[in-house]
Formats: sequence, C-alpha cells, structure tokens
Amino acid sequence: MVPVVLAYHGELMEKAMQKIMLIGALCLAAAACASPQQTTGTAAGATAGAIGGGPVGAVVGAGIGAAASAPTGPAQLGSLPPGSCYVADRAGNLRYDRSGRPLITRC
Repeated sequence: MVPVVLAYHGELMEKAMQKIMLIGALCLAAAACASPQQTTGTAAGATAGAIGGGPVGAVVGAGIGAAASAPTGPAQLGSLPPGSCYVADRAGNLRYDRSGRPLITRC
C-alpha cells in the first residue's frame, strides 16, 4: 500500500511543479513589459512583503509595489490634448489653478 501512496504523492508533486513552471513563465512574460521603475518597485515590494509576511506577503508586496510604481500619470493616459503640456516651476513641481486643476500650456 505504501508504494501507491508514494506514487500518488509523486503525481501531485509533478502537477504542482508544472503549475509553478507555468506561473514562472507568465511572470517572466509580464516582466518583459514592465518599465525599470516598475521593476524596482516590484522588487522592493516583494522584499518588504517577504520580511513581513513570508511567501504570501512577498506576492502581495510585489503586487502593491508594481501598482504603486506604475508609470501611468495623466500625461501617459492621454488626458491632455495634442500640443499641450503641464506648467511646472523651476523645481519641477506642477502648478495648479485656484480650483486645484493642473495648469496647461501649448508646447
């Protein structure tokens, strides 16, 4: 009876390894589309999550780090009309009008 249990255990381990390999391949494919800034945020989030919560914390931390460092600001989303730019001061801070909207000008 013991060899049957071991054989069944081996089949389970093989299926688990196949799933891990599939997830790893998908992660590599997704990493190819990430910017360097987002990759750094993902690594920092995974490290912080692993320290705080182990393997589950690493996965959650990586997701939060990737989302927080995603380079999707208003200019990348296409909210400005063509030929328009945000107004910034010498330090690079955006300027806002009285109602809190960012100022724009022609580029």
